[in-house]
Amino acid sequence: MVFIPGILVNKVYEQGSLRNTDDGFEFRFKNRMTPVRISGMRDISLEVDGKRRPAESIELELGGRVIRVADKAEEGVYSFDGNSNLVVRVKGEKLTKGVHAIKISFITNEYGGATLKVGDTLGEKTRFPLVKFVFDLIVRMSGTEPANKPLRIEGNFPILNSIIDRIEEFAGTGAYKKPEPLKIEGWLGGARLDPDFSRLKIALDREEADRVPFFEAEVALPVQEWFLGREINSAADEIEFFIRAGYDYAPVVAPFFAPRIMRSASGGDPERDDDSQWITESEGIIKTIEDVENFPWPSASEVDFSSFKEVADLLPEKMKIIGMLSPAAVLGNASQAMGLQNFSYALYDNPKVPEALFEIVGAAYVEIVRRMVKVPKLGAVFMSDDIAHGGGTLVSPATLRKYVFPWYKRIGEIVRGAGLHFIYHSDGKLTNVFDDLADCGITAIHPIEPLAMDIVEVKRKHGDKFCIFGNIDLEYTLTRGTAEETEAMVKRKIRELAPGGGWGLSASNSIPNYVIPANYRAMLETGMKFGKYPINA
Repeated sequence: MVFIPGILVNKVYEQGSLRNTDDGFEFRFKNRMTPVRISGMRDISLEVDGKRRPAESIELELGGRVIRVADKAEEGVYSFDGNSNLVVRVKGEKLTKGVHAIKISFITNEYGGATLKVGDTLGEKTRFPLVKFVFDLIVRMSGTEPANKPLRIEGNFPILNSIIDRIEEFAGTGAYKKPEPLKIEGWLGGARLDPDFSRLKIALDREEADRVPFFEAEVALPVQEWFLGREINSAADEIEFFIRAGYDYAPVVAPFFAPRIMRSASGGDPERDDDSQWITESEGIIKTIEDVENFPWPSASEVDFSSFKEVADLLPEKMKIIGMLSPAAVLGNASQAMGLQNFSYALYDNPKVPEALFEIVGAAYVEIVRRMVKVPKLGAVFMSDDIAHGGGTLVSPATLRKYVFPWYKRIGEIVRGAGLHFIYHSDGKLTNVFDDLADCGITAIHPIEPLAMDIVEVKRKHGDKFCIFGNIDLEYTLTRGTAEETEAMVKRKIRELAPGGGWGLSASNSIPNYVIPANYRAMLETGMKFGKYPINA
């Protein structure tokens, strides 16, 4: 299950839209980001305050069309254009006044499986909403309440609220008011919190900083919430997590995805409480060159970067952003569009289709990175693209050199030209392509899976070209071991890898929701306590 970061969710959720209706309740999302086209939505599930709602009680309205969740799947292209609404209506029990936690999960062809989680407050229904709006406006103008409080006419007034929204945007008030940088104080592992991207940059330059930096491509939302001890419902909440967990950066995703087919364990059945989802390898949306030509591809020029500015405004002075090209990039998006099995056959039997996919996806990422390197407070670019699993690359090194690495090289030139580092993630064994990756301008490798490569050997052989991130074991230590075993492993990795710099503490893939949270905390606290230079772990 991919939890969409709160940084993105809160760009589209319409705060204050939660309200009771005659036969239940409703809430809405408003697209303030990239125009989205969806060609299929299925396995939709909804939880409110931890209680799953029956599929037959839920309907969605998008682009003037109604999606009934009980129908399991809806095909045909839906447009979620700029400033348009996605309304979710639920029949049945009404909600009480107060704060409610909403979690909606779904699968779409374009974006795979995702979970959006937000919090909203339901108040008493106003008898005279226009009068209340005038009163709220007077209060706003008097300065007795914060100007970042949303200004809305309660009830179903979408056109008027849209006009108010545009005025707020122009005036820089309400949701558009520039926030103050966060000031978070505290301790972790006996050390005072001090987020400073220069620490990570020194490691990326393969030198020793004051301590070993931490790095993760993804930390599952349930783990973040456990760590903070509360729900995460905003960009500020998520940034606070990264500060309190000892990171020197906040990750922000540039939303661009190719089509893919995913399956879920629950199949949308509300009786099956299993959020597991996976990308299928034997089927894909794209089969022919006509499918490539007819698919409603998102435009790289339309990708929204406003989340980067929002985060930049919230970051403490010395903290920076890592721009994320994830969860898949050039090879991942091209192969998942067809399904890996079909894609592999097509490389030999029908190469025009994968060639067309590589051209569309690769050109899009080049343009996205060209725009990304101009955003404020960007510290590095991270690309997740699994070219390998297990013992070797998914396709031959020759295929990678023909179709994939030329795009990496163009991206690397842009990143290097901006004076930034290019961090790369891939599972599996990369032994045969390390030199290619260096030639593409990649300066750091993540996460060096223990069963695929020996990280000590990788650093010894390739530490002159790359900073290495990894590789605290996910197969057992973080997921089934104890805090004591985690501490012992982290101390050993620090002894083996920290001297000389050029290494950052990280799990061997990411921090999924099945990691034992106490083990994750033990990893971080041990890193803070024993990762100080000179090393004495």
